[in-house]
Amino acid sequence: MRKACRQAGILALIFAILWTGGSWLKPEAVHAAGPLELYTPYTAVDAAPGESVNYTIDVINNGEGIVAANIGFENAKTPWTYELTAGGRAVKQLAVRPDGTQSLSLRLDVPLEIDKGEYSFAVTAGDARLPLRVFIAEKGTFTSKLEMEQANIQGHSDSNFTFSATLTNQTAEEQTYALAAAPDTGWEVRFNSGGSGVTSVTVEPNASQTLSIEVLPPDQVAAGSYKIPIMASNTNTKAEAELEAVITGSYGIGLTTADERLNATVKAGGTKSLQLTVTNTGTAKLEDISMNAQTPTDWEVTFEPKTIRSLEPGKTASVQAVIRSAEDSLPGDYALNLQAQSAQKSADAAIRVAVKSSSLWGYIGLLIIVGVAAGVYWLFRKYGRR
Repeated sequence: MRKACRQAGILALIFAILWTGGSWLKPEAVHAAGPLELYTPYTAVDAAPGESVNYTIDVINNGEGIVAANIGFENAKTPWTYELTAGGRAVKQLAVRPDGTQSLSLRLDVPLEIDKGEYSFAVTAGDARLPLRVFIAEKGTFTSKLEMEQANIQGHSDSNFTFSATLTNQTAEEQTYALAAAPDTGWEVRFNSGGSGVTSVTVEPNASQTLSIEVLPPDQVAAGSYKIPIMASNTNTKAEAELEAVITGSYGIGLTTADERLNATVKAGGTKSLQLTVTNTGTAKLEDISMNAQTPTDWEVTFEPKTIRSLEPGKTASVQAVIRSAEDSLPGDYALNLQAQSAQKSADAAIRVAVKSSSLWGYIGLLIIVGVAAGVYWLFRKYGRR
């Protein structure tokens, strides 16, 4: 009895399979309500953000006549892009001969900015429908970053401000970035990479590149804080940052004589004292101002003091310069260059020195003249009447 029941159950199962046409045994990849069927061997694949997935799809005509079917794509309103082609061209309709097959190509472009998960699509040809699934294993991004090692630098108006930045390409494609800055009028910004000046850089996917950014303030810039926007961009992505240069003051120095006369007179081998005035004409303190001179051969200039340790903005300091001419200096004009120099600024004063003949030579000349006159007079007295 049990054997008879078992046989009856098997027969019922076989009957059910035959009645449904065995449709539940067919793979999910093939759906056809008419003579057309769609087939591809890989209906569920893994992909990464930014990657392209390519399918070769067979459009199979099981009917007895030619079938022309509209080709479509269902993407459930996701931001993916796709292209359906046949014979190298985009197609919207395909005709298939009886018992024939046509090949169809599908390219799916995975967005760079996408969440991890499963995404479903379908290709259709008439009433035939081919479901496809793509699994994204990691979240993708389509961003770039421009990060500063130190965004704020303080210095004087004569300083060159050098910033270090890291440009990161957080996309799945190589990116070429144009580099730009928007400083105030008069400021100059230079981008450097690998020791060379650049206006653009290329960064590999998920890679970084270090940039050196040199900022030069204009002349006579006022003290204050100056913000400079910078940008690395292209048509796909951009990254922005902001630099800040803080100007604490400007350097300036002046040098002249106390009476503002730039000439002097000295005898050969003699000395001449000049009173000099050193002025801090900037807005920042000057330190260790050294006094120097460029002189003719065998001339000397000594300063007292030789070094000014500190000079506040707007203040002056007095320095005595003693000029000693060479013993063999010939009468005439000589040029001396006096200099007050700090680590940041220097000032010069050109002094014209006139050398007069020594009075000793005047006396000697006078004695020679007197001697000659006396000799003539003696000769005249002795031989004049003969």
